[in-house]
Amino acid sequence: MTLSESIELFLVYLRTERAASPNTLLAYRRDLNKLVEYFEVRGKKELPVASLSKAMLQNFLIKTGKDLKPASQSRSVACLKSFGGFLTTANLVEKNPSQGLRFPKKEQHLFSVAGEDMLANAMEPTVDSDPFLDSRDRLCLELCYGSGLRLAELMGLKWNDFSRGGESVHVLGKGNKTRTVPVTRNAREALNTYRSTCTDKGFSPRGALLLSHKGLPLGRRTVQRVVEARLRAQGRKGKSSPHVLRHSFATHLLDNGADLLAVKEMLGHSSLSTTQKYTHVSVKRLKQVVSEKHPRG
Repeated sequence: MTLSESIELFLVYLRTERAASPNTLLAYRRDLNKLVEYFEVRGKKELPVASLSKAMLQNFLIKTGKDLKPASQSRSVACLKSFGGFLTTANLVEKNPSQGLRFPKKEQHLFSVAGEDMLANAMEPTVDSDPFLDSRDRLCLELCYGSGLRLAELMGLKWNDFSRGGESVHVLGKGNKTRTVPVTRNAREALNTYRSTCTDKGFSPRGALLLSHKGLPLGRRTVQRVVEARLRAQGRKGKSSPHVLRHSFATHLLDNGADLLAVKEMLGHSSLSTTQKYTHVSVKRLKQVVSEKHPRG
C-alpha cells in the first residue's frame, strides 16, 4: 500500500471511528499532503507506507517546520503521531515510525479576554436596528459569554436543546461529546425576546435556533462579524472573535471564585490541564490589580 492510500484510510478512520471535527480533518489532510509532496520532490512518488521510518518523519519535520509557529509544529507532530499509531494498529507497518517524535517547546501566551463592563455594553440593545437581528445578535453574545460555548456549538443549537424553562441547554461539543450547561438569566431574557421576534417574522421556533432574516440557518461567518462589530463598537482593539467570549467566560468565573472543576465541566474540556491555563490569566490580572490598587503595590 502506498503512503497516499494509507492516508485516505486514516482520514476515513478519523471521521467514522474517532468523530473528528471537519476542522481537524482539514488540518490533518493538509499536513499529510505536505508529507506526500515532501517525498515526491525527492523522487519517492508512490512511496510504500511500509518503508516509512522515524528518521524520514524527523527530516520532514525539520525541513518543513522552519517557518511554522510552535503551535503549528505541535499540530504537525500530533498528526504524525496519530497517523503512525493508526498504521501500527492496522498492521500496515512493522514498527510505529512516529514513536519518539518530539513536540517543540510551546510558546507561553495568555488568552485574549474582554472586560466585564465592555461585554455588558456590547450586549445592550442597539438603537434603531431591526428587532429580529438585534435580538438574535445579542443572544449569540449572551450564549457564548454566559455559557462558554464554542462557535461550532452555538451554530449547532436547536430550539429543543433548551430545557423547558430555558435554565439549561444541551450542547454537542468536540468529538460528538454532549454536555448540559446553565443558561444565565440575561441569556434567557434574550432567548425569549428572540423567540418573540421570530414569531413576528413568521418563523417557527423549531429546528435551527439561529436564523438569517430569510429564515435560513445562520452562517458562522455572520456570527463572527456580529461579535467583532459589537466589541469594536465598545472600543476593543485586540482580538474580537466569538472565542474571546468563551475565554472571557472562563476567566471571569475564576476571577470571581468559581471552582476550577466546575469551569472545566462547563467548557467541555477533557483534561483539567487545559482549563488550568485560565488560572494564569487570573493570576496575571490579580497581580495587576495589586500593583495598581494596593497602597504598597
